[in-house]
Amino acid sequence: MEAVIRTRTTDPPHLEVLYELGAAEHALRAAVEARLPAPMSYTHFEVLRDFLRFGDGAPPAEIASRLRMSRGAVTHLLQRMEALGWIRLAGDDRDGRRKQVFLTPEGARMARAAATALRPGADRLKTDLNDNYLKEGLAFLQALRRSLESLSADDGPGGSRP
Repeated sequence: MEAVIRTRTTDPPHLEVLYELGAAEHALRAAVEARLPAPMSYTHFEVLRDFLRFGDGAPPAEIASRLRMSRGAVTHLLQRMEALGWIRLAGDDRDGRRKQVFLTPEGARMARAAATALRPGADRLKTDLNDNYLKEGLAFLQALRRSLESLSADDGPGGSRP
């Protein structure tokens, strides 16, 4: 029996959306990575961007949750960033069992350098896609994210997978 190969034009809309999301995520990573100052990786940038957005002093588990990464992956990433001098890990004064992550002056400099390097691309994105278009797309993406998160929660070890 010959396999049926579907073209994008015959895919149902939900599959088209998922394909486009994957392609957009790949394009975003490639565009960002091409412009980051050495030796910064995309994942380094994600952590630094998280600090710029939410401030520092968060425990690694909170950073992992916000970045939707495993704790182990974030622990390894933070160790590499600490070796580069971009962050420092310190004990939590309120709970000695926990750690907190703080941005160093060198880390803040690298975050600013990344933001400066990425600004032309962000400006072009705002020009190519006006604010109203972006706001409409944002509402859709937020609803899609919530739906996908509920699917992954339902499919987990204690989930109610049909």
